[in-house]
Amino acid sequence: MLRFFSDIFNSSDLSPHGICLLWRPELIWLHVTSDAIIALSYYSIPLALTYFVLKRRDVVFGWLFWMFGAFILACGTTHVFGILTLWYPVYGIEGAVKFVTAIVSIFTAVVLWPLLPRALALPSPAMLTRANEELSAEIDERNKLWQRCARARNATGPSPRHCSRRPRRGGELRMPCGSRKKWKLSGN
Repeated sequence: MLRFFSDIFNSSDLSPHGICLLWRPELIWLHVTSDAIIALSYYSIPLALTYFVLKRRDVVFGWLFWMFGAFILACGTTHVFGILTLWYPVYGIEGAVKFVTAIVSIFTAVVLWPLLPRALALPSPAMLTRANEELSAEIDERNKLWQRCARARNATGPSPRHCSRRPRRGGELRMPCGSRKKWKLSGN
């Protein structure tokens, strides 16, 4: 087993990848520039994900962001080794980096698919906004009815018992004018 690993990491009889490109500068720099830009981009994404998760500690499935960050970081490292192997035949190390990337990738994929139904069930910002608007409208309507009740109570003197207190959860608010409204109250 040790011989296997020593053979994998032995690069003494290997040539750098640049030989395959015949050391043509335009091809070498095309690969270097592309791989460098990809690697830098890949390295910036985990930084952004880390910043997001640290600032938003209420994020559901925050640990999944860490897995994505590790996966993307590993992908960026494969591109760094794509640059190195142009001049140095460190294919064993490059293969090990790709193997680690494969392990992180498969774990991320295996964990992601079962989470999709739960993630899709989370309310979207638009759904939360709509629910807040509906609740605000109900609160405004309830407050207007309370104001009407208070005005009616002040105008007629002592009021019936049902206008002198707030309704209990799910209670019925009866107005002196005869209107009724069912309310689903959260904690009154």
